[in-house]
Amino acid sequence: MIADVTWWSLTCTPVPGSEVRLRLEEILYSAGCGGIWDHALNDGQEGACPESSEPLLLTAYFPVEVQPFLMQLARQIEIQKLVSDRPKLQAVQNEDWLDGWRKNFTLTELTEQTLVVPSWQELPATETRLGIRIYPGQGFGTGTHETTRLAAVLLEKELESEAGLVNVLDVGTGSGILAILAAKRGADRVLALDIDEEALTNARENCAHNQVCDQVFFENSPLGQVNEQFVLVVANIIAPVLLQLAPEFSRLLKPGGRLILSGILLDQVIELKETCIDLGFNVQSTEAMGEWAAFICEKR
Repeated sequence: MIADVTWWSLTCTPVPGSEVRLRLEEILYSAGCGGIWDHALNDGQEGACPESSEPLLLTAYFPVEVQPFLMQLARQIEIQKLVSDRPKLQAVQNEDWLDGWRKNFTLTELTEQTLVVPSWQELPATETRLGIRIYPGQGFGTGTHETTRLAAVLLEKELESEAGLVNVLDVGTGSGILAILAAKRGADRVLALDIDEEALTNARENCAHNQVCDQVFFENSPLGQVNEQFVLVVANIIAPVLLQLAPEFSRLLKPGGRLILSGILLDQVIELKETCIDLGFNVQSTEAMGEWAAFICEKR
């Protein structure tokens, strides 16, 4: 094993198409991927012309213990024609890829009312919008991806309309960005869950940057071990996982509580809405951005 290596990267060029991309991400995450760097988003190329000569690369990061299986994984996604080139595997020192990630992280509009600010920068003096300070560690989630922005838009709207004490559950918190937004927009208590301890360490650091440590609490417990009921639940996860967790969301919401689901491709919305209706939810508003959608439903 190479000294000081704590991660391995798998870099590839995904075949175009939302269904292919979803399948590729499902395989990568199920194999132990800790996070995905979409070069098109994080290099400031969002909305790039499809005819561009620049390949739209994707890099997935895996903890070092997964390394013995990565050649087989690379071969699997190549055989399934999910990538247009042979995936490249590389040993990566922890700080090498984190530094690369941070270099591409700048002031970002999360919603019309909220900005994400790198923790080492100051919000411009003329800026009147809310700033959320984020240090991009291993939590992944800096507000650049459509799914995070969609969840943030709906979360902000919900908290604006809520009166009284509100407790929020953030499932798959990552960098903690949605949990912090909930706290800054008036939630008196936020429980943020993630199975990745290193992500939680980063999320706690981000809470400190935003002075919301008294409002946001973190656990790496499985959702099934949570017994508290909530006024509002937000989950920004891929659709197959949302389908699996839907009964737990129903259990954890108070009557009249609201559920925000994001991470859904447009052609997956109907199935998820039907599942929620079967579990006793009334589906409310839907938002879309690019190929992605998010929606709110209310527990009957």
